[in-house]
Amino acid sequence: MTLLIGTYYDGVSSLGHSATLNVAGRQALLVYAGQSVQVDLNRLAIEASLGSLPRKITWQGNDFFAANASAELDQLVASFGKESMMNWVARLEKHMGVIVAATLGTLLFTFGFGIYGVPKLAEATAYILPESVSAKLATSTLEKLDLALEASKLSDERQVRLREYFLSRGEVDQLYFRLANRAGANAFTLSQTAVVFTDGLVQLTTDDEELLAVYFHELGHARLMHVERSILQSVAWAVVLTMITGDIGGVGELILALPLTLGQASYSRKQEREADDFAIAELKSLGVSPLKLASILDRIEASHSFSHEEDLATSVYLDCTKGPKAKSANPQVERPANRDSQGFDAINSGPCLDPAENENEDKQKDEASNFSISLLELLSSHPITSERKAYIRAAVQDI
Repeated sequence: MTLLIGTYYDGVSSLGHSATLNVAGRQALLVYAGQSVQVDLNRLAIEASLGSLPRKITWQGNDFFAANASAELDQLVASFGKESMMNWVARLEKHMGVIVAATLGTLLFTFGFGIYGVPKLAEATAYILPESVSAKLATSTLEKLDLALEASKLSDERQVRLREYFLSRGEVDQLYFRLANRAGANAFTLSQTAVVFTDGLVQLTTDDEELLAVYFHELGHARLMHVERSILQSVAWAVVLTMITGDIGGVGELILALPLTLGQASYSRKQEREADDFAIAELKSLGVSPLKLASILDRIEASHSFSHEEDLATSVYLDCTKGPKAKSANPQVERPANRDSQGFDAINSGPCLDPAENENEDKQKDEASNFSISLLELLSSHPITSERKAYIRAAVQDI
């Protein structure tokens, strides 16, 4: 005889009654609240186990018995020969060794898929994307960037000549020039269809072959679909994390804001190396030394080191407190001396406001363009490192 303890529900009300189910032979007797009910075992159905939760036992009626999990119940199920896959899973869940192994296996698979599978999947998907998708991404991103950028001050003749010079050696659909005071000398790729050069970069050198080297680097990012691959990798990671955590809200926001997530195109070291390799190969094919790329990187690095301090000296972060001993907000930057007696800054050509007023005005400006500036910084594809320049210079020896 098998005795099961649990709760009986009559199917009429939600009230449960403490009860027992006695199983003997091919008959079972349910006893609750001083009453008893005969149950035919041939009509008995036992729900699969789920951890230590009570298991529902029915007999083709509206009423049922919720039996507490026990070894007797497991033996009864086994004697019926009605074990399901879920019963097997439930037994595995009770073994700590299996739980630890499954957890480690899941983590290893997740990280392995993220590190190796997601990039491969993103790469394969990027190369089959219609070019119109890349064009829309570039257009949308440029609209956001233009909140932080200004129209190019380069002459029309200079822009036309550079476009012809660059595009005749490797085409993209759009080549833009923009004035970017905060980004300084730089260039970045928006998608496989669009590249942006800043005025600062063009003005940094009179050697167009150095600019061509930068263009080839950006063209490498475009041809190898680095922007698209970065976005797809981000989305794929979000999907994987959603499958694990069940939080789909973050994925929805990411997909809806895809044009705004191009900040993910801050390229990995591997992608930078791929773009450098592309530029080196193109330069060699034209008989141009890869040292042109290394030299322009030196110039960019030097210009950024200088421009950051200069920007601090003339930016909204200046301490405009009046008086001959007024200091810059950055103690390492000298305060501009050419300020007239009325409190006007000759560099900015505007009134030196009270610090509190200046702070409020600056806060409003920063909030208006905060996203665009962050996106601009993330899209900057030139992390200047001695390792990169050493790699480029080493390529010269192979010529």
